[in-house]
Order: sequence, then C-alpha cells, then structure tokens
Amino acid sequence: MKNLILFFAVIFYSYSLTAQTLDGRIRVEGLASGKVLEESVPVDLFKSFKENKYKIQFSYKAGQVGKRGIVLFEMKTTLIKDGKTIHQSTRKNWPWLPGDMYVPIEAFDLIPALQNEVYEMPVPRLDWPKLESNLPKGSYTVRLEMVPVGEIRGSISPAEFSFRIE
Repeated sequence: MKNLILFFAVIFYSYSLTAQTLDGRIRVEGLASGKVLEESVPVDLFKSFKENKYKIQFSYKAGQVGKRGIVLFEMKTTLIKDGKTIHQSTRKNWPWLPGDMYVPIEAFDLIPALQNEVYEMPVPRLDWPKLESNLPKGSYTVRLEMVPVGEIRGSISPAEFSFRIE
C-alpha cells in the first residue's frame, strides 16, 4: 500500500513539474464601464476597434520547465442587455504566444452578437439597410474571456465592460 501511495505521489509531483502554468489578463482600452457609446450601429463599433479607438489588450506569462510555447485558448463572448443574457458563444483553439499583444475584435463574437440585436429576428438576413440600423436602447454588459485549453494551470482575468445606448 505504501508503494502505491509513493507511486501516485511521484506521478503527481512529476506532473506538476511538467504541466504548463500561466497567469494573465485581458482588458479593453478606451471603453470605460457605464459609458454612453457614441457608436450605436454595430458596424461603426467594429470600425472604431479597427481604427484603434478601442483596443483589446491581452497579456500572459507561461512557465514550463525547459520551454515556452504556444497555448491554445477558447475565446468566450457573453453579451447581456438590461440584465438578461442575450448571447453566449465560444470560439475554440486560438493559438497565442506568451507576452503582451493586442487581440483583434474578430477573435470574439461581439460584433455579430450586436448585429443580431439589430435584426430582431433569430436568423439575420443580409439586406443592407438593416446593417446600418441602430442598436436597441438599453444597458449592455460585455464579458470577454480567454480560457486556456488542455492541462494548463492558471487563468486569464476576463475583461468586462458596460455601455448604454440612448
């Protein structure tokens, strides 16, 4: 019995030496929570991200005995309107290297989720006049998460911000 306990202790200890660990955060620059958003049309918000008015900043450190490497992440988007979750999605297996970087808005499903709010129907149609429509009035909260895939210890602090459309 002692040999079995010793065996599992050695396996667990060796796993902890080789398992990759990480620590980091994601945040959105330029969007203070509670702000009245100037862009009430999703395509205008997309343009503001592309022109660097708003930036998604991602930073993480990874440690593993003997090497550094790519970590795969699930990119999770949650959109809440007036206290009710109206969209949740996950994009799987996005590779990122450790360090500081900016993440394009396309990595998350925020713009498509907001555009679906404009359509006010389950399946959007591609009729151009609706692409220019304003978001419905209300309070929105956005949560962007990057969750490491696989046997990686640690976590990335998510970004959360809110805005109003009046």
